[in-house]
Amino acid sequence: MESLIVMPVLLLTVLLLLQLVWIAFAHATVQTATNYSARAGAVNHGSRTAMERTFVAGMASLVPQWFAQLPPATAERWQTQLAATAGQWAHFQWAGKLQLHRPTAAVFREQAEHRYDLVAQQQVQELAIDHASLRLAAASDPEQWQADRMLEIEIWWCMPLRIPLAAAVLVTLKNFRASAAQQFCQSRQMLTGQPMWALEHRVTQPLLSGYRSP
Repeated sequence: MESLIVMPVLLLTVLLLLQLVWIAFAHATVQTATNYSARAGAVNHGSRTAMERTFVAGMASLVPQWFAQLPPATAERWQTQLAATAGQWAHFQWAGKLQLHRPTAAVFREQAEHRYDLVAQQQVQELAIDHASLRLAAASDPEQWQADRMLEIEIWWCMPLRIPLAAAVLVTLKNFRASAAQQFCQSRQMLTGQPMWALEHRVTQPLLSGYRSP
């Protein structure tokens, strides 16, 4: 009789622990991928495409890949990695979101300069960072000048929970006090019926190239 009571509780506890460990690993992956994404944006004029591609490449590590039988540089290995990245890119298009918090549209509108891009061979609008020491010395508010040239992004990723019982319990608790990211994932969950757990990370990175509006 006691085992009938204890065993379901024990089973649910084990399932919850397994799911929480996977969530923790996925959250660490999101944090790392977001950091790399911000770096990619900082050196590529704030390019949203560069940031999204870098983030998705990092998230491909969440897809199990087995290479024990493959030499390091075989075509099969590259195909497997490409397939994982493509799958995560497709997932990000409907269950992920990249938000740009800085530089703001107002700062760009007020401080952007006309520049000629030698590579693209065209005029561009750019929030310049070159000759930073001279620009900083000439600024009326040096601290604000520096703050205006920080790239701040936030990324949401809706992680499907696949472990039975544990997924339903955890999502119910998560939805009880849902953040904006979790509300976003709830709307995606309604489309698929798959429990979704919102992973989010926000990071700030100094711009290392002039910022251009998306």
